[in-house]
Amino acid sequence: MRSLQVRLSTGLILTSMVLVGLVLLIGSYALHHLAEEFVTERLQHDMDALLAALYFDDGRPMLNLERFSPIFRQPYSGHYYKIHSGGLALRSRSLWDADLTLPPTTTDAHTRYLAPGPQDQQLLVLARTFRVQGREVTLAVTEDFTPLAAGLRQLTIGLMFIALLLLGFLIAIQRLIVRQGLRPLEQTRQDILRLQRGEIRQLRTDAPIEVYPLVEEINRLIELMEQRLQRSRHALGNLAHALKTPLTALTQFAEYPPIRVQDELYNELEQQIQQIRSLVDRELRRARIAGTATPGQRVILAREVIDLNATLKKIYRDKALTLQCRIPPDSLFPGDREDLLELLGNLLDNACQWATHTVCLTVSNKGDWLRLTVEDDGPGCSPEQLKLLTRRGVRLDESRSGYGLGLAIVTEIVEQYKGHLRFGHSPELGGFLVEVELPFPR
Repeated sequence: MRSLQVRLSTGLILTSMVLVGLVLLIGSYALHHLAEEFVTERLQHDMDALLAALYFDDGRPMLNLERFSPIFRQPYSGHYYKIHSGGLALRSRSLWDADLTLPPTTTDAHTRYLAPGPQDQQLLVLARTFRVQGREVTLAVTEDFTPLAAGLRQLTIGLMFIALLLLGFLIAIQRLIVRQGLRPLEQTRQDILRLQRGEIRQLRTDAPIEVYPLVEEINRLIELMEQRLQRSRHALGNLAHALKTPLTALTQFAEYPPIRVQDELYNELEQQIQQIRSLVDRELRRARIAGTATPGQRVILAREVIDLNATLKKIYRDKALTLQCRIPPDSLFPGDREDLLELLGNLLDNACQWATHTVCLTVSNKGDWLRLTVEDDGPGCSPEQLKLLTRRGVRLDESRSGYGLGLAIVTEIVEQYKGHLRFGHSPELGGFLVEVELPFPR
């Protein structure tokens, strides 16, 4: 997709070239026409002189040569005449052994045209029919137009050179004007890129009036999205905390002697309470992991993973886990920070729950794709169990909040970004392996 600056510059350049070309064509035509008119005026004077010197001797056209310029007697001088009357013709001596073809003429107007002459001359011919002494006479006079045409060509070439210089100057001025005019739009574009990288939270509002409503709407949507994410996160935490009190009441109720003595009822109630408590604890951990978010930004992975690891170490401080991170310093997540923390939070949380001593996160770039690999040294999964992991709510070990709901959430995030998700066996740590590939937007 071409930029607006390229489109405007291309349009202005093409328009300038067309205008300069039209000016050259019109100028060349005007100069040529002016030169022909100038020569025609001289030919009309020669024609008048011929008419004044023309007389008939026994019906034969004759001329008083003393009244003519010697140029009509110089061979191939370019100045020729021919008179035709009653089947008889009279030619200038300058034609020598060449002839001059007369075009159809009338007595109403002059006929003017360019014709080839002797010795590759280009002749401008002026002809007309007159009635002299009761006789019809056709008279034609010429002048060599070749030197004048050569001068016109040289002048046209000079004008073309000057026009090209002016065209280059105009193009340079136009590009400068376009660049200066679009500079505010370029600043807005740079602000959008900075917003994607997470360097700013909103676009600057000192934008041109043409795009100011768009900038305002983007800022409003960003603010609205942040508010909704905060409300959703707070509601999740509040709901989890609110369930703590009824869970405590249910736990105390399960300990009443009339229920305690009924083993089957007590075990069923205790199991359901424990599952609810596990889900509540899980949602509280997700709320703590999520933190704050800036929608529409590309997140620096190394910076976010440091905070995420610190949170997980506090949650799993009793296991004394080693969290290994292999992340290039310039690695970016091609999406929102909230989605990154949700994705890595679930993957690392699951890995920490099942790991014995070590959890490893590896980040790498594969062309236009970002690859995230999470491994642990836990028991891992069999091939049959791997097929069940992406089903929402399905858990391989019902006694602990392990792989299951979290990986289903991960699957949804990966599908949203049109990425790939793969489960397997870690060749390095021997436990479970999750590999996520996400495309960078173009």
